[in-house]
Amino acid sequence: MKALLVFCLSAVALNAANPASNMKLTFSDEFDGDKLDASKWATIGEPTATTPFKMGKVSGVRISLIKKEDMIQTNGITTRGKFEQLRGYFEASIRMNGYKGHGASMALRGKDEKITPFITLYWEGSGGDYLTPWARYLDDRGQHELRSESSGTKLLKAGESSKKFNTYGFLWTEKSFTWFLNGKQVHKADRAIGDQPMSLSFTHRCGEWERPNLNLKQLPDDIEIDWVKVWK
Repeated sequence: MKALLVFCLSAVALNAANPASNMKLTFSDEFDGDKLDASKWATIGEPTATTPFKMGKVSGVRISLIKKEDMIQTNGITTRGKFEQLRGYFEASIRMNGYKGHGASMALRGKDEKITPFITLYWEGSGGDYLTPWARYLDDRGQHELRSESSGTKLLKAGESSKKFNTYGFLWTEKSFTWFLNGKQVHKADRAIGDQPMSLSFTHRCGEWERPNLNLKQLPDDIEIDWVKVWK
């Protein structure tokens, strides 16, 4: 049976020093080529749903939903099997989806589900400027969720999550997990679960629970990743 654990996580954005201070850059991608770098990324779901884009001085990768009769799908990119890291600071510049009925996520995921505790950290955008920093982990007692009291709130001004790029980050230390938004600490779990390297992934999905709210006329409502950087 799933257990739900709620931690006291700060809901107030706090000014903080650069999380990557005194760290070394270990991975980066500006997505400025004509295709994904296969040495860094593998695709998830529909391969045609992931395409490079260029807008003026901005380059990156666009992750789309494929219009079809059954819209239940998850498309994206992952460094799994190509780059994993134990602890550090993981950051990306993302423009989230604007409408409900589908969702975007940046995730930091354990390397091997058979090694417990297995954990996945999330930054999720569910449309309408709703953003959720949370985590799910599996141990010998079952599956648990680490959520803040402000999960699914509007952490940015109206339209900012979908009309502009914002930086989303995870700081993973021996003692804690901390979520950052535009360089500011917004949530923190004063515990760190698991001791195996984790990979990064970015997905655009339409789940069964979201499908009733999906308006096909609002598509494409793609998510876009401008760049990704990792430090240790």
